[in-house]
Amino acid sequence: MNSALPSAMWLPFAARVLRARSDRGLSRAELAETVGVTDDKLREVENAYCRPARSLVERVDNALGTDHQLLEAWAISLQAEAFPNEFGDQWELGVHTTHLWEHQPMTVPVFLRTREYSRAVLGPRHPDLSPDAVEEMVEEEMAHRAAMTGPDGPALRVILNESALQRPQGGAAVLNAQRDFLADLIEAGIVTMGVIPERTPHHPGLGAAFRMMEFADRPSMVYAFAAEGGDLTADLEQVGRCAMVREAIEDVAVELTPRSELLTARWPED
Repeated sequence: MNSALPSAMWLPFAARVLRARSDRGLSRAELAETVGVTDDKLREVENAYCRPARSLVERVDNALGTDHQLLEAWAISLQAEAFPNEFGDQWELGVHTTHLWEHQPMTVPVFLRTREYSRAVLGPRHPDLSPDAVEEMVEEEMAHRAAMTGPDGPALRVILNESALQRPQGGAAVLNAQRDFLADLIEAGIVTMGVIPERTPHHPGLGAAFRMMEFADRPSMVYAFAAEGGDLTADLEQVGRCAMVREAIEDVAVELTPRSELLTARWPED
């Protein structure tokens, strides 16, 4: 890995630049000429191989007519590299990983939920929101699921506590459909999954949910979930501790297959 590269926090910004250029129908060479840089320099920007100067971002912003959106994204990336916990869009960062590992003790991860399961989780969690507002959140989760499980998504590995697949959130029909959906994803090779049996005597997965993100040429990062938001870090010591917990979780996890009883069994409907 090239240690001189910017952190993974720049990957979402780079993708925004590439997307904005593509939307305008410009080649990289055409945009580079317009903003007064070489094609190689713009390639570095679009691959997050450099931290572009503000002046360059301003020129790109003007050339693409993005109404200062790229400049705002640049400022967010600059701040997030120094203060990762202030970076708000964990979903966008996750899309740019090569390998994503996640442990969830309570529910199915956002990027593997059915629409009905998503609604059943979000509604009770946000009793202050209107049904329309909850539905908007459901749509956001579905868009995130499409990006994470699509052909350009990362390799996904998920470990659940067994109880997450035994809790009839939203009712029996919702849980059974969610189990079927997970079985289909495993069958298609989109995700690999394991569960920690409830009978495990020394259960290592009773803490908060967390996610480990690996990138092609950047240091790994960890996101620790909280009730509201969470903590994102690339600190080597903290990442190392989380890697040890991951190993302990994997040691006791039982692999799920499409024919595992936890997925094929039907929760009895009333």
